Amino acid sequence: MNILLRIIPSIILLALSFGSVAKEIKVAVGLALPPYVISSENKGMELDIIKEALALTGHTVKPVYLPFARVPWSLKEGKVDAAMTINESSGIDSVFYSQSHITYQNVAVSLAKNKYTINDVADLSDRSVLAFQSATLYLGDDFKNMASKNNRYKEEPRQDIQITMVYNGRTETVVMDKNIFKYYKAKETRADVSQGVNIHTIFPPSLYKVGFRSKALRDEFNTSLKKLIASGKHKEIINRYVSD
Repeated sequence: MNILLRIIPSIILLALSFGSVAKEIKVAVGLALPPYVISSENKGMELDIIKEALALTGHTVKPVYLPFARVPWSLKEGKVDAAMTINESSGIDSVFYSQSHITYQNVAVSLAKNKYTINDVADLSDRSVLAFQSATLYLGDDFKNMASKNNRYKEEPRQDIQITMVYNGRTETVVMDKNIFKYYKAKETRADVSQGVNIHTIFPPSLYKVGFRSKALRDEFNTSLKKLIASGKHKEIINRYVSD
């Protein structure tokens, strides 16, 4: 018995030295975010980065697909172990945010023939604006104030519909990530996408993170993410879906 009592602490220390036990990590993932997330194929450049980083510590990812607005809620309520495409502006605390793993570049898009002058967020005030769901949480106070005073401001969870509506002239501007716009434009069949557009870069880049309920898991992810970036694998994953 004495020998067993001496051995057990050593076994525990040895296990701790190898980090946490590998497990399946349930990650809340927003729907309709190609090329960052392609839910029908369980892939996408953002989802692949998270899978690769967690795989370095032996973990696997089980995506839990939800409407974008429910992603932070699912993490806050403990329905998942982690949530992606969020940051401190998501409105939840008591979770542990990773280092930024992906950068989105949101823009305003309008038809070139309309010749709109849009140099900053204030220039959207007298335009009809169709933004992605929960945009007011992520695009800063100026955008939030504009949206609250603009009775022609709306949000649309399906970003393919944003493309249709701007090309069909049913909204004057759409606000969305530039890579998402290019992805859906290439697939659009309901509108004439041969029309020229103006891309108004009026927002700073948005740095997104993964929120974890476990600090230890967050720390593991950060360590693996650094390795992924240093090895060039991070850039390689992005290049699978978009080019510079």
